[in-house]
Parts: sequence; C-alpha cells; structure tokens
Amino acid sequence: MNIATTARRLPAFAAALLLLASGLARAEVVSASAAAQRLQEGAQAWDVRATGQGQVLPGAVRLDAQACLEWLAAGNVQALGAAVSAAGIDLSRDVVIYGGAGDARAQALYTALQTVATGRVLWFVGGIAEWQLSGRSTVAQPSPRLPVPQHLVALSAEAAPRMAAASLRDPAAPPELLATR
Repeated sequence: MNIATTARRLPAFAAALLLLASGLARAEVVSASAAAQRLQEGAQAWDVRATGQGQVLPGAVRLDAQACLEWLAAGNVQALGAAVSAAGIDLSRDVVIYGGAGDARAQALYTALQTVATGRVLWFVGGIAEWQLSGRSTVAQPSPRLPVPQHLVALSAEAAPRMAAASLRDPAAPPELLATR
C-alpha cells in the first residue's frame, strides 16, 4: 500500500477508532467487504447523508437520519414508521446504515433503531469512502423503492417500542408476549 492510499484511509480509520475508544460506539461495525456480503444476501442499504452528497451504494435509499432520531427520542414511532415505510425501508430485514466515514448520525441511528427493528441493523463505519477505496462500484442516485407498510408498536408502557412481530424473532421478548404465539 502506498502513502497516498494510507493517507486517504487514515481519516476513516481514525474516526472509527475515536468512536470505539470513546465508548459511544455500541454498533456492530462492518467493513466494506462485510457490508457487500450482507447486501448480496438481501440486506438494504440506508444512506444517512443529506440529499446531493454524491455517489451512493447500489440499491441504497436516502432518508433523513436526524428526523428519524428526533421521532425516536420523542417516542413518535408512528412518524418513524411512516417515514421508513414511504422510503421503502423494511425494518424486519437486515439494514446496513452508512454515511461518511465514522458518521455519528449513522452510529446514533443504529443504536436508536435497536428498539424498533426486528431485522439486524448494521453500521458500516467506513461509509462511502471505504466502499470507494475498496474498489466497489457506486451509483449517482439512490434507488426508488416501493413503500413497505410497517406498524411499530409499544409492547407495554415499560417496554421499548418494537415492530408487532418482534416476539417471533426475539427470544428475549417479554414472557407475556411469547405466551401469545
């Protein structure tokens, strides 16, 4: 590897190490090769960067991460459900969230979505920069997707909001919900 390549990779690697060392990164961090593998297996890619931020991963959709984080913080799972449904994101499937290298919004969204997604949510920490540095192709525009109807519900006042079928996939679901299967 030459110095120019190393210099281009350093910011992404340094950002990831900084987040991991700070104790804030509770995400399952995936690399470009792991993200590519998951996408080939049917995972969806969610680009959290603002509209007009350049190339995206093939098949990726864009949705405002900040608005989603605000809805989750306010407990407004209906607004979140409507937004992800309209964007064509299916939270019952695996979702690879990415932005720029070490994007804090992508990491925060990963953490927040753990309370509602029944599929696996992965944080691609190197983002679009690592994807391009690894020689993988990108496309100019996010993919249009058909809406995916979803209904997010709270199991109880104490429980975090989850999708209605969470108990079918989550062995740690509350016993009263598991008994109703």
